[in-house]
Amino acid sequence: WKISCICSLCRARSSPLLQCRILHTTQGAPRAKTGAEQQWLSRQQSDPYVKAAHTQNYRCRSAFKLLEMDKEHKILQPGDRVVDCGAAPGAWSQVLVEKVNSLGQNPTVSVGFVLGVDLLHMTPLEGAIFLSKCDLTEAATHRRIIDLLPSGEADVILSDMAPNASGIKELDHQRLVNMCLSLLDLSDAALRPGGSFLC
Repeated sequence: WKISCICSLCRARSSPLLQCRILHTTQGAPRAKTGAEQQWLSRQQSDPYVKAAHTQNYRCRSAFKLLEMDKEHKILQPGDRVVDCGAAPGAWSQVLVEKVNSLGQNPTVSVGFVLGVDLLHMTPLEGAIFLSKCDLTEAATHRRIIDLLPSGEADVILSDMAPNASGIKELDHQRLVNMCLSLLDLSDAALRPGGSFLC
């Protein structure tokens, strides 16, 4: 990269880069993408669910995963109180707001409740309450969820959580199993008898 400076300090001195290096920074060449990153980008660009999510204003393609499961198993009903575990970025919560009528847009059916919980920050979503930066493996988070639920009970607890991948298959699997087990503790405390648990 050729670096040049046009500030008045540098023009007045004979060695501009030495005197002005603290005041000015330059951006280097962009980092080349790894093979895995290239493959991911290629898959994203050709994935019909990514395109459909964009067209239908879902936050990500996973919305269609929940829609498919609900179509087959009839998990969600208007008026349901639902906890969306590992909710970021919020695509499942978008589906839930529609399915349980949490905005009350359909006056002929019951109004539901959607609570999304994640370690990550989530952009607010009308019709849902989000608890960001909350660890679902901790009992304190379980208590907060129960406090927020109408009547302290959920009709449905859903999870699409996954741990950050370490690259070690057995370790990643064990972490995922531990997350699911912690949600069984939550369901024991917060899920109404006969409710649905999807993990």
